[in-house]
Order: sequence, then structure tokens, then C-alpha cells
Amino acid sequence: MQQWTDRDDYWVNLSEEYGVDEWEDDYVPYVFDLGKDSNGDVRALSWQTTPGGIYYRRSIAEKVLGTDDPAKVGEMLSTWDGMFEVGEKLKAEGYALFPDEGAIRWFAKGEDPQPWVNEDNELKMTDAKKEYMDKAKDLRENGYTALADEWSPEWLEGMDGPIGGKTEVFSYVLPTWGLSAILKANTEATVGDWAVTNGPNPYFWGGTWLGVYQGSENKDLAFKFVEMMTHDEEFLTDWVNEYGDVVSYLPVTEKVKGDISDEFLDGQNHYEFFLEEAESIDASSITKYDQEIDQLFGNEVKEYRDGKKTKEEAIEDFYNAVKNAYPDIETP
Repeated sequence: MQQWTDRDDYWVNLSEEYGVDEWEDDYVPYVFDLGKDSNGDVRALSWQTTPGGIYYRRSIAEKVLGTDDPAKVGEMLSTWDGMFEVGEKLKAEGYALFPDEGAIRWFAKGEDPQPWVNEDNELKMTDAKKEYMDKAKDLRENGYTALADEWSPEWLEGMDGPIGGKTEVFSYVLPTWGLSAILKANTEATVGDWAVTNGPNPYFWGGTWLGVYQGSENKDLAFKFVEMMTHDEEFLTDWVNEYGDVVSYLPVTEKVKGDISDEFLDGQNHYEFFLEEAESIDASSITKYDQEIDQLFGNEVKEYRDGKKTKEEAIEDFYNAVKNAYPDIETP
């Protein structure tokens, strides 16, 4: 996001041109903050908030954990030790905790939320990120996952039944949009057998921001579209009712959050859960480098997980990959 907000030649300064600073209290804080440039001026707005959780199968939870209640299951998954204990119980009954080890990366990022690159242009490898490498390897070696890499056909298959007719997956780590765009789009047999709860810490995944292009010949008209999509109460209320999207515009969320009930989640009000998670999200650790550095790090985590490299080799190769991609960044 920051690679766009800090480009003076790309997005119009909405603070100066349209006075949108006055709208700040109308939004989930981290969402409004992510639309600002490094000077604190708003360049883009979003109608969404995209905190994440753990979507899990109620029938499996009832059988293995003795309850399908989201609060009780969330308590079991609220620590890393608790998560691995649940993994052991599931394994004993023939189930996989997650489809793949990458599922836990979001919790690892949220455990100690520091930017990949600090103000001195230095790459910062936190202890939490190093520990994530070990946790991912432990998940693999303990047999707590279904070996179905994210976005693969097997990963999708596990949402609606056993992968390859063998391994049933207990849960998926996904954000708000994962409900409608992924789970609902890839299930038939398991509809109504899902719920959503927390993991060890809050996180968010993705989102869509709208701005006005500097080169537009119809800037005022473009802004009216941005305003409709992000700050029109009637439109956003209809949007929620039609798509179930969790919006960032608080006048609407306050009005609708108590009445949401999703049959796919057996009647659970996921809106209240996600809005509570969103309150704890801090966007200050986000940088313009995140997408590529996350991918470079994920590649090396897989190499370590699969036993192709030692932890030290994987970390060193990660530093070299970052240096190749961004020569100006100082690596350890």
C-alpha cells in the first residue's frame, strides 16, 4: 500500500483537495491510517476491514474437543502451546489442524509486529519471525497438517471433505473476505458446519483502497465514486446486506452488527467477532517492502521446513535474496 500512497504523481491528496481528514472518526482506525502517506495526508480510502480468524469445522470440534462453541474453541487456540495441543488431539483422531504450515504466518507476524525495514533502512529479523520458522517445521514434523499448500487444488478440496478421500482438515486461517470469496465458493457438503474464532493474536490480510488518479480528467466525479463506495451510509448498508462484507465505515457497522447471522456459520454473528479483532490491529508496522519480502521469507521457510536447508542457511539465503531485490537495504 505504501508504495502507492507515497507517490505524489499517482494519487490526489484527499486531505487537501476534499477535506477527508474530517471523516477519520468514521472508520476502523487501522484502515484509515493505511490510506495515509508518510506525511499523514490521506491518499486513499477503503470500505472494507479485513481482520482474520480461524474458520473451523463444528462437527470435528464437537467430536475431538468436546465443544463447537467459538469462545471455548478460541480459548484453546489462544496460545501457541494450546494450538499445538489441539493439533495433537486432532492428529490422534485422524484429522489435520490446518491444511498447510503457512497458515500460521499471520499469527507470527502479529506476535511481535515490527516493520521489516526500519527508519534507518535496515532489515529487522525479529525473534518472533525466527520462531515462526521452527513452528512451521514442528507442524510438518508432528503431522498436524494435510500437506496441502495454500491455493492448491488440495487446499480447496479440504474445505468440503477429505483431501484425496483421506485427510479431513479442521480449520483454515482466513480473513473476512475468505468467508464469501473462498469458503462459500468451494463448499456444498460442509455448509452450516463452520464457525470462526481467534488464534494467538489478531491479524489482517489484504483489503481494497480507492483513490483519485492525479492524471484524471474528471477528478471531482472520481471522488464522488470514492465517496459513494466508502462514505455513503445507504449504499454501504445495502452492500452489507447483499454481500456480507465487513465494512470499515463505523456508522454502518454500529447499526448492523447486532443483527448479523450467517447460516454458513450455523447462525454465528461473525461481524461482532471481526470488529472486535479489528480494534486491536496496528498498521504502523506496514511498509512498502512487505509483499515481496514476505514472499522471499516464505520461500526460505519452506526450504527449512522441508529439510533442504538448515535454519541458519535459510536465514542467510533470505538476507541475500533481500539484498539482491533491494540493494539499498542494510541486511544483518
